[in-house]
Amino acid sequence: MMEISNHAVDMNRNASMNRAAGRQYPYSYNQSSSYMKFEALIKEQSNFYSVLMDHVVAGVFVVYDNTFIYVNSYFAQLLGYAVEEIVGQKVDRFIEEEDWLLPQSFEGILDSEITKRQIFRWNGKHKNSSIVYFEGKSTTIKHDGIIYYLSTVQDVTIKYEKERELIRNAKMYQRMLMTIPEPIFITVDHSIVFANRHGLDLLGKRHVSGLTEQSFLDYFDVKDREDVALDFQSALLLEEATPFRQQQMKISDRVIEVEHSSVKIENYIGRTAILTVLRDLTERRQDEERLVRSEKLSVIGQLAAGVAHEIRNPLTALKGFTQLLRNKYTEHSYYFDIMGTEIDRINLIVNEFMTLAKPHYSSFQFNDIVHIVQSVLSILETQAALYGVELDFQAQQDLPNVHCNENQLKQVFINVIKNAIEAMQDGGRVIITIRFEPLEQMLHVKIKDHGIGMPDDVQKRIGEPFLTTKEKGTGLGLMVSSRIIEEHKGTMLITSKAGEGTLIDIQLPIHMENIANG
Repeated sequence: MMEISNHAVDMNRNASMNRAAGRQYPYSYNQSSSYMKFEALIKEQSNFYSVLMDHVVAGVFVVYDNTFIYVNSYFAQLLGYAVEEIVGQKVDRFIEEEDWLLPQSFEGILDSEITKRQIFRWNGKHKNSSIVYFEGKSTTIKHDGIIYYLSTVQDVTIKYEKERELIRNAKMYQRMLMTIPEPIFITVDHSIVFANRHGLDLLGKRHVSGLTEQSFLDYFDVKDREDVALDFQSALLLEEATPFRQQQMKISDRVIEVEHSSVKIENYIGRTAILTVLRDLTERRQDEERLVRSEKLSVIGQLAAGVAHEIRNPLTALKGFTQLLRNKYTEHSYYFDIMGTEIDRINLIVNEFMTLAKPHYSSFQFNDIVHIVQSVLSILETQAALYGVELDFQAQQDLPNVHCNENQLKQVFINVIKNAIEAMQDGGRVIITIRFEPLEQMLHVKIKDHGIGMPDDVQKRIGEPFLTTKEKGTGLGLMVSSRIIEEHKGTMLITSKAGEGTLIDIQLPIHMENIANG
């Protein structure tokens, strides 16, 4: 700009001398005046563009060799500096190192022969040490063969903080959904797009990606699918959750009772979805059955305590006189044998009544579970041989001792193993296994037969007094066994299928002090 000004002064001086000498030169006074006007125009345009850039409501800067060579006042204000405090400084002084994305953006522009805009985002360091979040675009400009990087940015701190808050809230709600102790599913057009941890466990899946190909309705019993679809339709039309409905789900080879409720979710990943909460009623049903069984046991126990003693005294007299009469009337011994057998049967029922009447077993000690089972097997081997049944016993090594009443556990194992033997009329093998599960702190004694099994209606009534499938059974064996295991704070699970056999899993708790005594 100084060259242009000096050149104009020389032109004015030469024009005056030429007019005095009467010479004619190619440059006239009017021509020199035009140059002066041109110089003023350039200054005016320069000031205009400078004022224009300073009033742009965006940060504008030019970078060369990783150095700011121009910044507008708006950009300087965003970082809390004056313009002169930024110009000439390295870019990375004003940008968080871990968020330094400009070099990649600029290299992408530099590699292109065609001028293009690159979008970028980075974190600026304010003069007061706070962080300013920027979004912007950059492009290349060329001057005298040198490439510069021109960028415009906007302060998106508020937007960024809101995004982070939304993301934090979304993650928090997702964690809450994942850990809620009920199966939860989100479906779009009946396809599962989300399932929490308990939902995946219920369906036996590890990740929701394996569920999207199957309709959620397919997991319900065929007769219930139309009702489920109607519930989903109601949820879409209403602004509140549908009432809980009890239905059956078929998962793999299991059929379970559930209840479910659904509610509409607006704008889930841009679409309207249905959130469904399921409740597996299996444990509730088991709890109800245990409660009913416990009440029945209590009633039987009270009954036994009231009448067992009164029955035993007459039985003793009847048995004695029957024996006396048998010796006197030998020709009718057949009838007396039948009477004696029935009296023994009554006595057996009374003894089992007495077992139910005992509310607690005080003589608990630490005992070797393997020794207890082996002593029972030695008693039952002869009976097993008569039925053509082989007793296969398998025990894990170094099992901990169990705190128990040895005689009571023997009674349980005799009842259960004897039932398994008698269920195999054509012979076969009864498998008895003992394992310790450290995570559960449970000792599992499993008795598996391949006999006739039990039909579903009998399985549902297991534990009821006098329920038996044997011709001469009392129907109290399993009931007494269940009572004994409950007194040991354990559980007895029975799984049976008609024609395929029965598995009884007796679970006894093991505590650290038991292991220490083992």
